[in-house]
Amino acid sequence: GRGWLSAPVPGRPFAIEAIPCDVCSKASLQDFFADLEVKSGNRDAITVARGFTNDPKGWLVLTGKTGTGKTRLLNAIVSTWRGERRQAMTSGELLDWWRRALDDDTFGPVFESYCTSRAFVLDDLGAEKPTEWALERLTMFLDFRYNRALPTVIATNYNAHEMEQRLGPRITDRVF
Repeated sequence: GRGWLSAPVPGRPFAIEAIPCDVCSKASLQDFFADLEVKSGNRDAITVARGFTNDPKGWLVLTGKTGTGKTRLLNAIVSTWRGERRQAMTSGELLDWWRRALDDDTFGPVFESYCTSRAFVLDDLGAEKPTEWALERLTMFLDFRYNRALPTVIATNYNAHEMEQRLGPRITDRVF
């Protein structure tokens, strides 16, 4: 019902991209931000996210405890990016895709497809198990996107201090 389909990327095993649904017409586009419940604590986040969606440059980081509406806000952002080649998933899902690619010896192209995605939405950063391998890959991924200022939206339950304790100073520096 959001106007998007998940489709495999030709020539890139395990890579998935969102493509516009042919059945949906641009005339039926809706304001996905209008579906959000506006409260005093999230009004500014909704305003900033809407602005970022209209002109996605650099990074947008959403922080807050569980149940504050970060994922719903991410869904509004992703749904509004019609026509954009973008990826959206949780950090745990991202790591799972990379692990599967290692098993199939396709890690390089799969990893590159996520790094170079035109826009990327990463939900629940910090919820994954922070193994040495996971931290190394997440650092490489975030460094790549950060150094190229690729449009990236991140949601996390952690503030900077908590994230540094969980994921280390390098990832925290990139995110915050």
